[in-house]
Amino acid sequence: MIKEGRVKINMSKATRLAAWRTTGEVLSCGRTVDEQMESIRKYGNHGVSPVLRAGVLAAHGISKPKDNAKNCIIFGCYRPFTTPFLVRDYIRLLDMLNIDYTYLDHEYCCGVPLAMTTMNSGEQLDNAMSVGREFNQLNLNLAQQKGAIKLAYCCAGCVHAAKNAFNETSDSHVYIVDLILDEIEKHHLKIPPTVIGYFEGCHTFFRNIYSGIRLDWGRYRQRLSKIEGLKIVDLPNNMCCRESAIKIIESAVKMNLTKILCPCSGCYASLMPASKGKLQMITLPDLLLQSLESKKIDESFKIKK
Repeated sequence: MIKEGRVKINMSKATRLAAWRTTGEVLSCGRTVDEQMESIRKYGNHGVSPVLRAGVLAAHGISKPKDNAKNCIIFGCYRPFTTPFLVRDYIRLLDMLNIDYTYLDHEYCCGVPLAMTTMNSGEQLDNAMSVGREFNQLNLNLAQQKGAIKLAYCCAGCVHAAKNAFNETSDSHVYIVDLILDEIEKHHLKIPPTVIGYFEGCHTFFRNIYSGIRLDWGRYRQRLSKIEGLKIVDLPNNMCCRESAIKIIESAVKMNLTKILCPCSGCYASLMPASKGKLQMITLPDLLLQSLESKKIDESFKIKK
């Protein structure tokens, strides 16, 4: 029997954020904050060279960017490497829905890795946030040179940083899910009867560092609830994905769930290793692709009849 509802679990805020700081230290690869900043100014990406990034995108079937488009996709430093299937499927959805887009050959880090490693250091965090705004401005300038009026981010961290950098024009910076839903709202979707656990995301790091910035999480949940054949069971979202990934998965198992969906790219990446051998992690774009492909099959069948 599946029970729906939310469970309250108290955790120390300091403990939660310490897990994110550890992540930042891992991503730094031993570099000081100044060295990381210099690396971004030189190469754009926080962790790898643009050559490697281009190779990964090509390997996942992503064509070279158009010279001009009204939407510019920002992949982020780590999404193409840690969850490349997310990036691939986002692009598949854009193509299937005929959404006009391009992307940058040379993309700059949003500054989130810098904020992670300096979150407890006052003046150093202020400097990291300032530099992050500088890098986001470089991305905006490059996107505008390609005629883009909207930047859509594959990474939940990147879009928080961008909205924080451009507070007065934050509506021009969106999570790529929003860009897709703007078009997919026109479609009636359905899938074979399926039950999934839904973990909205913990928002631990982003709400602490980018206070006041909110993505439209309610919209993502509401749109999924409109998919015919899909039953959603809400999981508690007051546990941090970095500190309590195993507990989140265990709570789903106790509710007799076999599948979990999480719209936050960061939380998805944290939960995926903990889910191995216990249940299946489903991505939001994969579910939408299944629904659209099912719709095409139905329409084709009706035409043949």
